[in-house]
Amino acid sequence: MIRFSIVVSVVGIIVQGFAALMLIPLISALLSGQYDSAGMFVLCSLVGFIFGQLAWRCHREKNFDDLTRVEGMGAVAFSWLSVALVGAIPYLGFGIGFVDSLFESMSGFTTTGATILKDFAILNSSMFFYRGYTQWLGGMGILVLFVAVLPHLAISGRQLFFAETSSASKEKLTPRISDTAKHLWSWYFLLTVLETVILFAFGMPLNDAMANSFTTMAAGGFSPHPESIMGYHSAAVEWVIVFFMFLAGANFTLQVKGIRGNFRTFFNNPELRLYVMIIAIATVVLTLNLHLTANGATLLDSFRTAIFQNLSIITTTGFATVDFEQWADSAKVVLLVLMFIGGCSGSAGGGIKVIRLLLMVRYLGRVLLKAIHPSAVITIKLEKRIFKEAEIQPVFSFVALYFAFFAVSGTLAALIEGNLIVGYTGAIATLGNIGPGFGVIGPMGSFADLHWITRGIYTFLMWAGRLEIMAVAVFLRMETWSDSRW
Repeated sequence: MIRFSIVVSVVGIIVQGFAALMLIPLISALLSGQYDSAGMFVLCSLVGFIFGQLAWRCHREKNFDDLTRVEGMGAVAFSWLSVALVGAIPYLGFGIGFVDSLFESMSGFTTTGATILKDFAILNSSMFFYRGYTQWLGGMGILVLFVAVLPHLAISGRQLFFAETSSASKEKLTPRISDTAKHLWSWYFLLTVLETVILFAFGMPLNDAMANSFTTMAAGGFSPHPESIMGYHSAAVEWVIVFFMFLAGANFTLQVKGIRGNFRTFFNNPELRLYVMIIAIATVVLTLNLHLTANGATLLDSFRTAIFQNLSIITTTGFATVDFEQWADSAKVVLLVLMFIGGCSGSAGGGIKVIRLLLMVRYLGRVLLKAIHPSAVITIKLEKRIFKEAEIQPVFSFVALYFAFFAVSGTLAALIEGNLIVGYTGAIATLGNIGPGFGVIGPMGSFADLHWITRGIYTFLMWAGRLEIMAVAVFLRMETWSDSRW
């Protein structure tokens, strides 16, 4: 049974927290003298506070210690949806329609990076700061942040933390979830500041350096430049972002363990090693392809382009240093494969995740060995952990749901748009929280010209993909609603 009063109350706390966080873009707008966006940030904050207060009062007891798993999933799912709805208000103030404003807001908070903007001149610099800021909040997870700082959620933090960071690997740094969340956000903040300083030192304007750092560490891809990273024409900037994209797609818990001196755990992690191997193989293949097909490009230029774009796609960041829509199909197929993989568990990246791929490969290897040696006892082991059959089943269930969402939504979008490439690449780009697809929604394109129903489908996919399907899928079943009370 699910109690919607407690779910709505938790959503109210989160939305009020988001309303308070609007102080940061408000300060940015005031410092820039951009009072039009400052007014919209104030309105957004007021709406969020009022809605949050009303929602919070739905649960009289203000006690969340008995929050169930399904209620935790509901709190996470509807918090993301509510924050995206409130966060759409600033875009409405700049003449963008509701469907497009929600699309842009959802793309920000889910760190997707798909955009409906064709003319970047309609927004000012503080709005571009806000776009990057929404991705930065979503990258580590809004609920993880509030689990760390709000005493109201201290007891229920475990349910919310695991629903927010759902993956096949649920590592903790400390026994207390709130302490783990604080460590993760501290490291995330430090990396963001470090990247901002380095990008600024290499000549990028401060506002752009901050916005690009927000979206790099969030694996989001909302660059304030209409030509993405290509528009800065700087190899040094590209190498800096390559390094930080790699970290954004790797497990943050593992990184914190590494900087605390546990280097063996970091370098021996099987998921990280597979992540590096996939990037290395894809980069070699793409480098050779680009070098042989590009006119006048040096091997180093081809390598830089290849590693940047491969990391951008596998980490689901979505930045671009070239218009890869112009590439030959033999080069595009490398990116297409990476779109279905995604980053590591516990990272800012979306997608299926490397650890699930690793577990499925090992499980299928076990199945084949059992066919040859039926009586053999074969375990599936990652580091010191042995996975039981019951722990592998959710991995296959997730992948099955993932492809079901992709197939149904991609087919609907392809039928509506009359375009197979746009329909299916748009579906995987939004479900995997990647950003650009192929065709008119390529890296230099926009989702603006798609039918409003298609944009609605893709908005739903961004929401479902960021929550790793299950937290949304469970509320598509009638049993969830019938077995509930206020």
